[in-house]
Amino acid sequence: MTAPTKMPKWYLIRTKQYKEAFVRRMLSERVSNLFLPLLRTDQMQRGRRIQAVVPLFPCYIFALFNRETDIHFVQRTPGVVGVLGAGDEPSEVDESVIEEIRSRATNGIVELPQRTFSPGEAVSIVGGPLRGINAIFDRYMSGSQRVALLVDLIAGASVRTIMPAALIAPTDTSSWATAAPRRANGWK
Repeated sequence: MTAPTKMPKWYLIRTKQYKEAFVRRMLSERVSNLFLPLLRTDQMQRGRRIQAVVPLFPCYIFALFNRETDIHFVQRTPGVVGVLGAGDEPSEVDESVIEEIRSRATNGIVELPQRTFSPGEAVSIVGGPLRGINAIFDRYMSGSQRVALLVDLIAGASVRTIMPAALIAPTDTSSWATAAPRRANGWK
């Protein structure tokens, strides 16, 4: 059994779905240091792509509290499922983890860099009517929202297609990766 903890430590609190902000408000009555890292992301809403700010870790919030005096208040707060731990022992989160996440945030919002592709890179189409087909990245069209891809459809005939960049992901299919430079250079 561990010795009683007198100093406040960071813990990860699991919340009910979509209740992170509510739990943060409820806990702020007694826990002075709460951290709900947010993420700016693109989402589809009514058929349109919009930017939204959502929790970086859905259903979790970080809290700095004294386990000996505040654990029962935290566990009984409406919207809280529990404190992350091993068995009955809550697990401490190292402060360096909190600082690392905070260092990546601007105005409290983490913005992950968008992955960029290079001409000739093998990609997979992960959405839309061509989902599951491998292709070769050709170039970005009008910024980074649309891309041109080279797709082998039938008997080695390459076709150029244009689609939203959000519908492609990297792939490491060796036959496409070795053929990529030849195909990409053939399209000027």
